[in-house]
Amino acid sequence: MHAFRAADLQVGGGHLYASVVKYLRQNLGPRLFEIGGSVNTGAMFGAAGALTEMAGWMAHDAGQDQIARQHFGQALQYATFAGDLQMRAHVLGSLTHLADHMGLPDEALRFAREGQDIVARVSNPAVKARMLALEARAMASADNSDACAKLLIAAEDALSEVPAEEPSVWVSHFDEASLASETVRSMRQLSQFAPARRSAERIVELRKGRVRSLAFGLLGLAQILLTKPEPEPEEACAVASQVLDATGSLSS
Repeated sequence: MHAFRAADLQVGGGHLYASVVKYLRQNLGPRLFEIGGSVNTGAMFGAAGALTEMAGWMAHDAGQDQIARQHFGQALQYATFAGDLQMRAHVLGSLTHLADHMGLPDEALRFAREGQDIVARVSNPAVKARMLALEARAMASADNSDACAKLLIAAEDALSEVPAEEPSVWVSHFDEASLASETVRSMRQLSQFAPARRSAERIVELRKGRVRSLAFGLLGLAQILLTKPEPEPEEACAVASQVLDATGSLSS
């Protein structure tokens, strides 16, 4: 899982999707239903959930949102079988993102709140912050700026909390740059360009060395420069040129 994630950050999901699906089918699938032996069923379903969710993100990365939705739904089932509440909330976060991306804010809000109900029963500040930030995005899509702002502040506060239990090994990292990325999306949706620009610039500062994440930060900055009340097309072109230079190896 860590090897696939590390490669995905550098080259994008298009190069890796088939490999992840093949690994799930040929390596993990038979072991999930192994009779006898010493297999740890909970851990095996946790691995299957994490890798299936990863496959969902890779499909989404390639523009295959319906396939991504199916993968996320399967991952949620596997997380339930594994008894991993942190991973269940995490996968619900992925479903929230996809629903919002597909223009389904009510569904996004439902997934976000379901995830928060689960987060309230565990101690993982990063997952809590992610769910709050994703609910903020859904609120921004619903044009509720006050609720969005409160949720983003709560997400920032959550990141400073100290976990009372070990984070699930199957949950991917959510940090300051991740929160900044969600803030950019929310602020752009609400046409609040000044805070959106500050957050985009923060992503660029924090994500140096991570090709795809840096590219998304730069693209967000370019979009802000083009859509704000006083557009800066020349600067936006310069930023977009940086993206082209940096993403030659990506399959996204």
